[in-house]
Amino acid sequence: MPTVLGIAILGSGRVARARLRELHERFDTRVAVVASHDFNRAYELAFPIAAAATEDWEEAIARPDVDAVMVCSTNPHHARMAQAAIAAGKPVSVDYPLALTLTDAEQLVEQSRARGVVLHVEHIELLSAWFEAFRKALPRIGRVHHITWNNLSSRPAAPEDWTFDRAHGFSLFQQASVPSRIIACVGQITWIEGQETFSDEQGTRFGRRATNLRFGFGAEGSGDISDALTRHEETGPAAELQAVGEYGTLIGRHHREVWYTKPEGTATEAVPVMPRSGLFAHDITAFLDAIAGRGTPYVSLDHVLAALRFADAAERAVKSGQRVTLTPA
Repeated sequence: MPTVLGIAILGSGRVARARLRELHERFDTRVAVVASHDFNRAYELAFPIAAAATEDWEEAIARPDVDAVMVCSTNPHHARMAQAAIAAGKPVSVDYPLALTLTDAEQLVEQSRARGVVLHVEHIELLSAWFEAFRKALPRIGRVHHITWNNLSSRPAAPEDWTFDRAHGFSLFQQASVPSRIIACVGQITWIEGQETFSDEQGTRFGRRATNLRFGFGAEGSGDISDALTRHEETGPAAELQAVGEYGTLIGRHHREVWYTKPEGTATEAVPVMPRSGLFAHDITAFLDAIAGRGTPYVSLDHVLAALRFADAAERAVKSGQRVTLTPA
């Protein structure tokens, strides 16, 4: 690999712009090309940094001045773009989810390992300051008996907001951060069941989604996920992760604070959360370190697949109305 890596950015949305800003600050990379289905958007990002712009993402990957690829496009394109980069022998970073089916994700991991090509999947939720504090505090509560995620996201549904579109994947594929954090806390999920409902549907778009799941882990551990996405004005819990263990309870709230409560609620104390910024910068550094063979990735491909196995089982449980058992990987 050259000293300064030529990067292809596939996509022109919010995350693509964030990655481009971080890459432009580095001395060991240069953005060679930006690809978007909308050429004007690609040109808008590429022109100020003297990069090429194209509507053809396959052409972008094939360029001789491209040494590595960053997939920042919408979810349905992730698998095809990653597969093309791997086939070209070029390291590839993919914003989660890696794919919209478990089979596609497993094939991509197998192909990358067989060809010896770096495949990095972004999971910056594992890098966030509050979750890092939460996970480091877990030993204080001993063995976890129960873990829950509760969230209500209420916001306008702009036409370009793909999270209100079922075509972009089952909820836990769209929000891989939810199973990712749970698995990081309790490990292998053993079974899952639940329901998912939609309202105000027009084609594949919807106005409200409510996901309610129950799952098991370890010998007797259990958990719940209650997650709603709505364009209506509603109030309710916002981003709360709670783990109940032998020696107390941990609660992470609003993506910024963590609290520890002793058994039987005898006392509550704040867990220090050290400020952290530039999560995309950390993620990009992890990708470049993997290319250079330096350090240990903050997220392994085994973890990526474990999160998607959770999502796949949840989708099957919702569709069948039956409990789905997960077999060990």
